[in-house]
Amino acid sequence: MKNKKSIASMIRGKCVEEGIRFAFLNTNERLSIPAAQNYANDLYYLKTKNLPARVIKFNARPINILVKTGINAFARLGIKKIKRNLGSFKIRVANKRRYVYPDFKSSCIKINGEKFKDCCLELKVSNKMNRKYEKKHILQCAKYSTKSRKPVILFYLFHFKKAGNFNQFSAISKVFMIKAY
Repeated sequence: MKNKKSIASMIRGKCVEEGIRFAFLNTNERLSIPAAQNYANDLYYLKTKNLPARVIKFNARPINILVKTGINAFARLGIKKIKRNLGSFKIRVANKRRYVYPDFKSSCIKINGEKFKDCCLELKVSNKMNRKYEKKHILQCAKYSTKSRKPVILFYLFHFKKAGNFNQFSAISKVFMIKAY
């Protein structure tokens, strides 16, 4: 059962990523947040149809707030468009070369009044901050930054259940700039 929960959680993260991409890619202007949420939910339910219903329902609850928080955070970063064609990077892992792709690429991002051009963004969705995984994520972004010779943004979306009788969720975003070139 634990393996199925983690698979559903990974699928949820990918669906949130696709919902954000859907909001920024399809038109010159951003699509509505409910349209992106519906897209992410539909994609999630299609990809998890073979998992137990309880696991599917548990992991589907925070999708709407994660997509909304992600889109709003991208807007705060000044992202207006996401590049369609993501270039790959060759990275050596255990003496083998692999091609890796960042989650997003944007032509211009503003952080603390400073503009960065052609940045890669790596999205991570979780319900808690785990130091073990944080180091792994930073190393992944450092490799992207080294290969691309550009800064990379590590973009976390954390969700948590609000206290109360209803299953209401809240989400926050955290952004880390990684420059390793």
